Amino acid sequence: MDLVNIAERLDADEKLKLKYRCFVKSGYGQPHRETVRFDKLLDVEPERGVLFVSFDDRDVIWVHIQEALEILPDDGVYGEAAGY
Repeated sequence: MDLVNIAERLDADEKLKLKYRCFVKSGYGQPHRETVRFDKLLDVEPERGVLFVSFDDRDVIWVHIQEALEILPDDGVYGEAAGY
């Protein structure tokens, strides 16, 4: 994944979203489970290998490049991917 190119696309006001792996709470007293999410891509830091997304359209979180799966055009559909 070329983060420099992605940064240039964001600077050109291209709207993108990120498909990535993360861990979420399953419930009280339950272990975390791995899932795949789609969230709006806000920014990248190529030097650190970090991407910033708007998690649930309320919190900004960072995603390490090893957790990033795919960059897609932003269609406004976010959240947990079906089947995970």
